[in-house]
Amino acid sequence: MRAPDLTVEQVQKICPNFTQIEYVGRGGQKTVFSGVFAGTKYAIKFLDLTSIQNQQAPNSAITQDPHITVSPVEDIREDVLARAKREIDIMDRCETSTLVKLGPIGMTLVDYDNKKLLYFTEELISGDDLHNIIRRDKFISLNEGIQIGIDIATAIKHLWNINMVHRDVKPRNIMRRDTGGYVLLDTGLAFDLSDESLTAAFITVGTPIYMSPEQLKNVRRGIDFRSDLFLLGIVLYEALTGQHPFFNRGINSMQLVANIVTNPIESPNKVRKDLPNSLNTIIMRLLAKEPHLRFKSCDSLMEKLLQAREEIQ
Repeated sequence: MRAPDLTVEQVQKICPNFTQIEYVGRGGQKTVFSGVFAGTKYAIKFLDLTSIQNQQAPNSAITQDPHITVSPVEDIREDVLARAKREIDIMDRCETSTLVKLGPIGMTLVDYDNKKLLYFTEELISGDDLHNIIRRDKFISLNEGIQIGIDIATAIKHLWNINMVHRDVKPRNIMRRDTGGYVLLDTGLAFDLSDESLTAAFITVGTPIYMSPEQLKNVRRGIDFRSDLFLLGIVLYEALTGQHPFFNRGINSMQLVANIVTNPIESPNKVRKDLPNSLNTIIMRLLAKEPHLRFKSCDSLMEKLLQAREEIQ
């Protein structure tokens, strides 16, 4: 499923209560516009269900490879709808500035110009993503690293409070607001621990270089907020040193998996000499191979981060 092709004029017809509509961009399967509603600017996100609805499930004459499993078209459509519902539900239930808030229009299905579209609105975040920041600045300041840790741990805590794990914490999914502070994006990928139907698909979701040992092992019993904390550890290591703890160009996927699951990593303070011992200890603890060796709660992590902030000031 690809992001829908829509013009500003078409969006204006679909969303007549919005003014000053502008194209923002595409990300994943969504096309994003901005618009003003009741004096406030929001993001308007569109998904195109038409291609899924019009697909026909391949038969055995077409699909020759016995190793390929094709989900029925209805299953694909239901998964897209479930992800959108999950994203909207999380925005509605989690009251924190570190997760995106729901806008005035929830999930809406509409038939327009022979297309079946799904759209919803959310808070418009003005800022830059951490991936771009790292690429531009090579690495960030110690204080900014601590702020990332506190803000993203707060987001992980709120998700865990509703029995969710994000499972795709990475620099591209973290935005720094123009006004300061960080926001965790893309909660449509969040995993509900009570939903058995999603268990089998767990390992297929996420970015390979930002995955915890539990995700790679596909051990469902080990999946909880500590898996997201491991991913936060990768983010902090990369943001503060400019280097990924497990990946470098030239290694293959088997080496990457071995690095994440088994092999020891180089301490971040060996890469960045001015990294204080307190921050080094936090990152190394977050990147422990076994979940029980990481922090027992997001609050205990944030407490250590606040102590580290006091030490460097």
